[in-house]
Amino acid sequence: MNRNTYIATALCSLAAAIAPTLAWAQNVPSAAPAPSSSTADVAEPDSAGSGLKSKEASKGPLSDVAASLRDKGIKLRSALIDQYANNTTGGIYQGHSNVGQFNIGADFDLDKMVGISGGSFHFTVYRDYGESLNKYVTGTFTKQQYIYKNEFYRWHLGLFAYEQKLLDDKLDITAGRLGTTTYYGHLVTNCQFESADTCGEPRILVSEAGFSLLPSATWGLNIKARPTPHTYIETGVFEVNPTTSASNGLDFSVGSATGVTIPVEWAWQDADPTKTRYPFELKVGGFVSTAPLTDPYYNTAGRSKALFGGTARTINSSRDGVYIMGDRVIWRPNDASAQSFNVFGGIVQQLDEAEIMRQQIYAGFVWTAPFASRPTDTLNFSVSEFELTPREREFLRDARAKKGGHGTNAAHQTAYELTYGWRVARGLELMPSLQYIVHPDNSSITNTAIFPKNMFVYGVSLKMDLGTMLGFDKTAGGD
Repeated sequence: MNRNTYIATALCSLAAAIAPTLAWAQNVPSAAPAPSSSTADVAEPDSAGSGLKSKEASKGPLSDVAASLRDKGIKLRSALIDQYANNTTGGIYQGHSNVGQFNIGADFDLDKMVGISGGSFHFTVYRDYGESLNKYVTGTFTKQQYIYKNEFYRWHLGLFAYEQKLLDDKLDITAGRLGTTTYYGHLVTNCQFESADTCGEPRILVSEAGFSLLPSATWGLNIKARPTPHTYIETGVFEVNPTTSASNGLDFSVGSATGVTIPVEWAWQDADPTKTRYPFELKVGGFVSTAPLTDPYYNTAGRSKALFGGTARTINSSRDGVYIMGDRVIWRPNDASAQSFNVFGGIVQQLDEAEIMRQQIYAGFVWTAPFASRPTDTLNFSVSEFELTPREREFLRDARAKKGGHGTNAAHQTAYELTYGWRVARGLELMPSLQYIVHPDNSSITNTAIFPKNMFVYGVSLKMDLGTMLGFDKTAGGD
């Protein structure tokens, strides 16, 4: 499959996402009738249109406690994600690893607690563990386990923020210690995978845009306005501080900040499956970050950093980029059904050259209830094409030559993933994954003579929404 085919596939997926006339042509009413109890009891709203919310979501051994706390304005949540992956061939090395993350937090409704209308307070602490397959085994820019976010094994305060809703919830302002990736570049379909190609946002946005990634929260202000029921415009200002990943998150100073990131996103969406048979999302965004960059190729003397060593040259110009993404349910047998077929796609384009990657094009599908006996399971497929910047390819070539190897990495690499989301029980999902990468880079392991070959990785992801299992509300999707 060539580059033009990828672009066409992504654009076709976007076209499906933004074409409301498909729903109108089916003569579907704007509000679906109430689903039967048998359907609602088993469905989970994990992706746009994947199902209907359970009417018995609060059941569990602590459901009475959860209800009592909710009445007082307190919601507790907790989750554990564990991901195993094994590279059987290709890349730099072959081997396996296991990584994971535990989090626990709470949301406080300040209207119920102290009478502040529209006010709330949120906090979450995180604990990461394990060593990433891509950092220590495969060497790729793409991550085979999306949950690996921090190599420092300690507790992190990743969310500590006040939120104020105004104008009948048409304006939402959040300020405090935040992660940029919590708010921008998300599609609800994209975390049905183990790799980090699209979960919870496209890989380039995580790595190349200056976004802060939980649990490494920084100071931030985010503003979302909803001019119509199905659209919003969102922007904010977020501190860039490279020291936060190693800290426990309790150092609130800005002395080590290197700049700010300013994202903006416009969205048109109708993602409630109880009101439309064909939920959809369309998001268009951009970003600029003032934090200085390090040149992928040149040292401070203007020579190849890989061949002559030295310190990477600092580039003081801003990094910026744009993106468009969308998803749409294109098949659902009836209004009350959890069964659906959702397609998604997107393009992220860096506008500067001082990066590892400058473009990502991706597409795929999420098929909910592929078997009638498994109404909440999903079968999922994604494909992402990444383009390396010329300077990164030159750096990898020189680094390989210095170690006695040879060869230049391909300008484009393609990552495929097939997963199956098995909902074992409420709040518990087991997801096997098969991943194949064509022309992988080795940007995470550069000190090697090995030229990476095509990779095949298998893995399994275990997701435990501990709060839901105990009877609390379902944890909202994070980044």
